[in-house]
Amino acid sequence: MDDRFRNETTPSEKISRTPERSNKEPSGDFSVNIDSKSGSGNSAVPSKPKKFEVHIPDLDNAPSAKRTETVRQPAKRTAPSQNRVDPAKRPQQKNGSRPSSQTAKGSAAGKKAVKKSAAPVNKKKNVKSSADAAKKRKKRVRNSYLFIKGILISCVCIIFVSIIAVTLSTIALSVVNDILVIDSDASDYSVTVEIPEGADYDQVFSILVDNGLVKQAYFTDLFCRFRHYDAVDIYDKDGNVIETKKIKYEPGVYYLDADSGIEKMLETIMVNSNVAKDTIRLTFPEGWSVAQVFAKIEKYKVCEAEKLYANLDIVGEQYPFIKDITSLEGRYLKAEGYLFPDTYDFFIGENASSVLKKLFNNFDEKWTAENNARLKELGMTKDQIIIIASIIQREAKDGSQMKEISSVIHNRLKDPGTYPNLEMNSTKDYVTSLKSYDLFSDVYYSLYLDRYNTYSSEGLPPGPICNPGKTAIQAALYPAETDYFFFCHDTTTGEIYLAKTAQEHQQNTATVLYGDLGTGDKDE
Repeated sequence: MDDRFRNETTPSEKISRTPERSNKEPSGDFSVNIDSKSGSGNSAVPSKPKKFEVHIPDLDNAPSAKRTETVRQPAKRTAPSQNRVDPAKRPQQKNGSRPSSQTAKGSAAGKKAVKKSAAPVNKKKNVKSSADAAKKRKKRVRNSYLFIKGILISCVCIIFVSIIAVTLSTIALSVVNDILVIDSDASDYSVTVEIPEGADYDQVFSILVDNGLVKQAYFTDLFCRFRHYDAVDIYDKDGNVIETKKIKYEPGVYYLDADSGIEKMLETIMVNSNVAKDTIRLTFPEGWSVAQVFAKIEKYKVCEAEKLYANLDIVGEQYPFIKDITSLEGRYLKAEGYLFPDTYDFFIGENASSVLKKLFNNFDEKWTAENNARLKELGMTKDQIIIIASIIQREAKDGSQMKEISSVIHNRLKDPGTYPNLEMNSTKDYVTSLKSYDLFSDVYYSLYLDRYNTYSSEGLPPGPICNPGKTAIQAALYPAETDYFFFCHDTTTGEIYLAKTAQEHQQNTATVLYGDLGTGDKDE
């Protein structure tokens, strides 16, 4: 056999080889026996191939010029390498194509073919693919969880911020309402507060908070301190603070409206707080009733009459001359008679308590210690003298008649058996005048008229019928010494006619009032 076709291997080796083309073209099939011991073969003596058999096809009968070698695999095969492709699953080659040779590294086409064919049967790659899929699923689940978690956190943050915003807005609006009063419902809310003697800003502010006049205490307090309602700094000419003076607040009972705002409430209570406001001077004549006084105060926009009525008894309780009054049956107003008639300076929009205190303080100043001593001499109370003075004030034409009229009243009171009734027209006229102000219902009108009518009721009326002046009060304290029990007036000239007996009184009435004049008005 030609040495070109000799292939020496060991029995365990696998041989696959493509013989080189020779110039000589042998004919026919032949086999080569490879002796594993000698490494040579004898072509003359055919022998059974021991391990491998190489078949060389006839080149003349081959369909192409290419030759292939068929190498039988040994009987005992080793386990194929993991990177080797199973021949049974190797893709079929087209006719005429050259099989790809596999080397240690292999060609690019061979690598692709191996990868494509090996993928379905590679168990480790399948496991890895399953692991990758599981990781992807886990990643998708985690991403979904993080996405939902982010949305929930965002929603919670938005809700939390919204709650804070709404809360802060509510507080801000409440503070603004305490300062500027933008809530229209607050106009229906008012309260009477009592400021004690020596109260400073902290005490006054606490009282306002306790009475519901301030809703947001903390922020409103900061605003008031910023506006120096607690204290003011005194500066020298160089601008240095030399003293810090606390703001003083006037003690008393104050009628405060929630619609006035914190600044107005504090200014109302502050001592001398109205100096920057417009002032007005009002004069109240002697003999005016409380209704007339309050109507004038309201007319000139000093204070509403309704607020004055609401504070009348409350403020009056601070004064002993009103607080000590115990006889209240059938009495219209406890403070009637104690609004001293005089000329007063008021501030536009002044607090009702402040207005009433000015009136009561003036009465208290005009009442002297001598008057108290005279009360003891007469054995009468201050309220009884004021009732008598109010009748004198309304019955007399002027001060010259007051002491004589006072003597008639005192004489009748001293003899109740003979003269149980005072019989004064002015007392019942008082109730009639009040009815024109629509201050009470018809039921109370009948009640008051019955009690104040001194033609039917005995003794003094339940209370004063006006606010008497100093002259009338002095006349009530010091009546003239007379024996008169009757009097009447000339309605044209105002001249007074006095009488000791009923017969003399009837004659005065007939000759003066009904005789020459034809008409007249009888006062007794």
